[in-house]
Amino acid sequence: MSIDILQSIVGGITASLVWFMAGGVLYMNPFVAKIYRDAQKSPGLKKWANVPKYLSFQFYGILAQCLLWAFVFAFIKSVLPGGIILKGISFGLLLVAVKIFPRFVDMWTQSTYPDNLLVIEFVNGTIGSFIIGVVLAYLIR
Repeated sequence: MSIDILQSIVGGITASLVWFMAGGVLYMNPFVAKIYRDAQKSPGLKKWANVPKYLSFQFYGILAQCLLWAFVFAFIKSVLPGGIILKGISFGLLLVAVKIFPRFVDMWTQSTYPDNLLVIEFVNGTIGSFIIGVVLAYLIR
């Protein structure tokens, strides 16, 4: 088995860009943005005075994760079922199982993060996992 490094890097960068844009829509739409705005006083939320700095930290975190996931996908793609879409959905389910669900449970049991925001994070994180999975499946063959 060999891993195409360039394909994995391109896949990871592309997945991070697609997820950053989709995340912008999911988190900054008026309905969700109002819920976050209303929760600003919660002690579980960090206050960011510099929005561009916050967004750059978010993007670099997404980029690091997507590059890692791209190499993981390249390594395990041959054992995932089906074609591009099914491989992407299967990988998305793996991401939910190893990242989204454990993070949700950990934050719910050990933090004061508001429950309604936890639900939003879980739903949006799950959507993001499927987006990342499908993008990687499409680009890493």
